[in-house]
Amino acid sequence: MSHSPFPFLPPWLDEFRSVAVALVGRDGQIIEANQGFRTLMADLPAGSAAERFIEPRFSQLLGAGPEAKGEVYHGLITLGASPGIRRTFSGKVYHSGEMLFVAAEVDIAAFEKLQGEADRLGQELDAVKQQLTRRNQALKKALDDLKERRGLDGLTGLPLRRRLDERMDQEILRWERYRRPLALVILDIDDFAAVNGDYGRETGDDILVHVATILKQSVRSLDFTVRYGGQEFAVMLPETNEMGALIVAERLRMELESQIILPLVRPLTASFGVAMLMSGETRDELCRRAERAVEHSKANGKDCVTMAGVIGECDHIYRGMKEAL
Repeated sequence: MSHSPFPFLPPWLDEFRSVAVALVGRDGQIIEANQGFRTLMADLPAGSAAERFIEPRFSQLLGAGPEAKGEVYHGLITLGASPGIRRTFSGKVYHSGEMLFVAAEVDIAAFEKLQGEADRLGQELDAVKQQLTRRNQALKKALDDLKERRGLDGLTGLPLRRRLDERMDQEILRWERYRRPLALVILDIDDFAAVNGDYGRETGDDILVHVATILKQSVRSLDFTVRYGGQEFAVMLPETNEMGALIVAERLRMELESQIILPLVRPLTASFGVAMLMSGETRDELCRRAERAVEHSKANGKDCVTMAGVIGECDHIYRGMKEAL
């Protein structure tokens, strides 16, 4: 007595090449398959049927609740590797006891053409995205260069130091004529190198932008705020006497100290130096005295304000303003 090669499927199904039929166990192994299904799978990468189901996933089919007559899926079925050779066809999947019964039409030229077209369009889209990325980078560089030529910092949007030099020259001429007070405040963010080292350049840039925003929001339109150096900022205060300049510096110090910028786990602080323009003083001399006052603040615990004197011995660290405000 001869045994049928198909214990479960009818033997006559083996002759069909235009129809792919298979029984697949829950472990993904093919239990039975006709000639159409075997031909379909022949040039696909090695592996179990479960590994070859791209859409829908084999796990989805196992977990799907059967509808009428045990059907769990109907529509396009894609087998193959991702990435790699694929085959797409139209068919249905049924639960059959502990197995899945797959039945599909193998004539899939139209579907393969669509799949190939989709792959081609996907590649073209990737190329367009890369081109747009390059153009955006070029545009950003061009905008930064334009800001640089206009004397603006590309990161914070604040004017650069050379713009301060120009404005200070004008204000010094005005001071010589009208003798109206002129103050300069310089601040240096404390431990900025450690922030870059511990949290990265991107966090450092975020802090610089944050400080610039605070300065722009906290001073008068008459005042002139610039990015003075790497982590240094300066504010020129026309029509401002010594006490007024100290108050501005202390308020800025307190405002920065109140900020918590993630991922930093400590308050953001800065050391301040304040200098008043003196008779016969040049712009560079005024800046050097303000810078010296910043160094004095750094050397005396940071997060404080120092008023610059005529000489280094006259620099005076100013404390107690916080309680007075």
